[in-house]
Amino acid sequence: QAASNPPAKDHVGPRPAAYCGGVGLPFNYLHTPARVAMGNCTSNSGGVVVEQKSRLQDSAARDSGVPPPPNPPTKSNGCVKVAEAVVPSTIENDGYQIPINVYSYSPSTLRAVAFFIHGGIFYHGDKESHPTISNGLAELGLLVVTASFRNGEEAPHETNITMQDLTDVIHYCKERWSGIPFGLVGSSSGGFFALRLSQSLVSASVDFCIPICPVADPFKRASYLRSSISGSARSEGFASFHSSEKSLQILEKQLSFWKDDDSMKEAGESLRSRQAPVPTLLIIGSADKNVPLSITLDVQSWADRTVCLGGKGHELCDKIVEGGGYDCYLSDINRFLEFCLAQNDRGTE
Repeated sequence: QAASNPPAKDHVGPRPAAYCGGVGLPFNYLHTPARVAMGNCTSNSGGVVVEQKSRLQDSAARDSGVPPPPNPPTKSNGCVKVAEAVVPSTIENDGYQIPINVYSYSPSTLRAVAFFIHGGIFYHGDKESHPTISNGLAELGLLVVTASFRNGEEAPHETNITMQDLTDVIHYCKERWSGIPFGLVGSSSGGFFALRLSQSLVSASVDFCIPICPVADPFKRASYLRSSISGSARSEGFASFHSSEKSLQILEKQLSFWKDDDSMKEAGESLRSRQAPVPTLLIIGSADKNVPLSITLDVQSWADRTVCLGGKGHELCDKIVEGGGYDCYLSDINRFLEFCLAQNDRGTE
């Protein structure tokens, strides 16, 4: 549903007096930056199942006249619990309720809250996308929030609806779990949004940012896709690239959101240099056909740490390699979090 009066770009709108869907966790968390042991949870091979009715409280929604969803469930995937809630859009006359999932891991202490922004070519995806990443982050002691924000043809870049939906979820997290470190994680197109928000939202402090195979420069990515379509990608220096048919499909979906080259150029330029001192861990694959290394060069130049997995492609932003082996980047994220959260604790002393 489109907004009739979208706010200015990167505008942080006022929050409503109350929220829908406060999340009641099924266990108590204590905040500590202590290291979290990995690999102690046996995943449910049958997938996510409904375990019990959630105790989400929707009194705020009732007060605002918006009926809460009936008995939203709490789901379980092994030791990871998933609660469902909604966040109301702050766009005037919009009425959209942003569906969210909240992933939590019962044996661990809470280290931080992370909003994981899904990928999908700026076109599709929802709060259920990339579940192995959400589960893996939760097993590191993060409370992970995912959202079904609007993008693509439904909410093109010029409307600013996507950025406002994401900002609304950020403010929900910051107010719902105030006093707990907060960070952004994003994969592919979601990685672009995570980077852009971490560098532009001055009023909402972000303690860390982890983009995974991000489309850091949409115009450079469009140019690469056009080279693949025309058959000139190899002569232009790309070692691996998609077929012309695949490239055309990706480009069409990306343009459904960005519409024109000028918007994509402006987006890439916004990440050429660091604008805010947010600790950033960039995770990329050396053989990524969706996001070749050249598309993240500018972010590589200022990110605090870049982890490049040799021979790996865009599958890195869709799922985590099982078993915690050499190709699993969770250990890199874990070490990065130890550094960031220790810095955060020293800054609050």
